[in-house]
Amino acid sequence: MKLDAVFYNGDFEKPAIVFIHGLGMDKNVWLNPSKSRILGGIFPLKTIIGKRPSPRDYGLLKDVPKKLVHKFSVGEQPDCIQTLFSDLKMKGYTVCTWSQKRPTGPMESIELELKEILKVAGEMTKAGIVIIGHSRGGLVGRKYLLRKDRSIRGLITISAPHRGSSIAKIANYLSPLVTVLTPFFSGKEKGKISFTIKRILEFLKSGAIKELLPESDFFKSKKDGPFKGVYYVSVGGTKPTLLSFYKWQWDTVKEGEFQRWFLRPDELFSIPDIFEKVIPKSLYPEEIKKGKGDGLVSAASSKIPWCNEHYNFKLNHADILFDENVRKMLVNTIERISSS
Repeated sequence: MKLDAVFYNGDFEKPAIVFIHGLGMDKNVWLNPSKSRILGGIFPLKTIIGKRPSPRDYGLLKDVPKKLVHKFSVGEQPDCIQTLFSDLKMKGYTVCTWSQKRPTGPMESIELELKEILKVAGEMTKAGIVIIGHSRGGLVGRKYLLRKDRSIRGLITISAPHRGSSIAKIANYLSPLVTVLTPFFSGKEKGKISFTIKRILEFLKSGAIKELLPESDFFKSKKDGPFKGVYYVSVGGTKPTLLSFYKWQWDTVKEGEFQRWFLRPDELFSIPDIFEKVIPKSLYPEEIKKGKGDGLVSAASSKIPWCNEHYNFKLNHADILFDENVRKMLVNTIERISSS
């Protein structure tokens, strides 16, 4: 089986680290996040990890600045995005990842690909392997352990829905969002937002997402448990905001006979907060409640039932991969597994 894989050879005395990306993503989420996309390829990942834009100072002027500016913004994206893959590579670990052939296909096909990757990784170390999986990738790693591969020393899952995710259940309620959102936009922008909502609905209604429902056949048939010699760590997020839209507004501060002109960002709405306008309160899922989920997976579901360690961070489903504190914690954890 020929796979689009990347292997960096490290210290033969240290465990090899195998990274599994999530649903609809690719290996760039670990290698080059600025080129990766999320939510089934709908949005550039860097958009999801954007921060509130800073005000723009146009200086002292007598009249309104004539310079054209964008009316809307989805936030400021970082210039450089550090990854756990790079952290561990710099620490001398053998690190491996690949782009799944069918990133929105069934988990069974991805598990077979993982088997091939682990076979190669196992030849690059004498100290065993640690699997790191993001989102659905964590479930793929957990499912693989049923093969009782004794080379596996650790499983680390990041925002993986171990109890399933109910996010697919809200898809049928989101169609009215187009009507709710279009008053914020005009002209071509209305068409763009309609297209975006349509793509989100397609993603939420996909078979791959439905496979993650708690009552799906996948979860009903799941009968695994802890395996001797495997150290389990899980990480979850509690900040559901995935994407915010801002509108630039002129603001001034008088200084003598001049005015200092600023463009300030006002938040129009955020996803999934805007969902509250169209989803009945009784059906609002934990995954998108503040303090309860990361926008796609609930904090409760992100915990491996028999984990040795679990951590929650106030981060969303994408931010959690690149946050410095999360990365430092996981590097320390892997070093403890490596020395045990």
